[in-house]
Amino acid sequence: MPEHAMRAFLLALAVISAPVLAQKMDNNDAAAMKQLAQSNLNEIAAGKIAVSKAQSPQVKSFGQQMVDDHTRMLEDLRTLAKAKGVALPESASAKDMAQGKMLERKSGADFDREFMQHMVKDHEAALKDSEALSTKAKDADFRSAVQKAHG
Repeated sequence: MPEHAMRAFLLALAVISAPVLAQKMDNNDAAAMKQLAQSNLNEIAAGKIAVSKAQSPQVKSFGQQMVDDHTRMLEDLRTLAKAKGVALPESASAKDMAQGKMLERKSGADFDREFMQHMVKDHEAALKDSEALSTKAKDADFRSAVQKAHG
């Protein structure tokens, strides 16, 4: 076989084989990854609201910390999802956008109190979920990422 034909054959074989060689995730792990991405998007959105609406400098600072931390976690998750062939959501869910709108209607100390109560509740649920994921996830890379993010 001529060299150019061999190269073309090998290239075609690589293209055909690539999807088979990609690391496929378990459906439950993929769904959990999507849910985790959604949670990060929601926390980023809530943090941005706090940065713009909070009265207390501490609540504003906490909101910015939420944006920074969850943006970093989301980027790490996106990198892993891309490697695993999982498409993640790009925006906050309709339910969480509605909650954000309700939160935006508050102002001053009422906003600060409501936001912090919301954050405590969300983080307690997130911690519980991440503990479960860190033991149930079948994909070792995903399990490790969850442990790193919430460890």
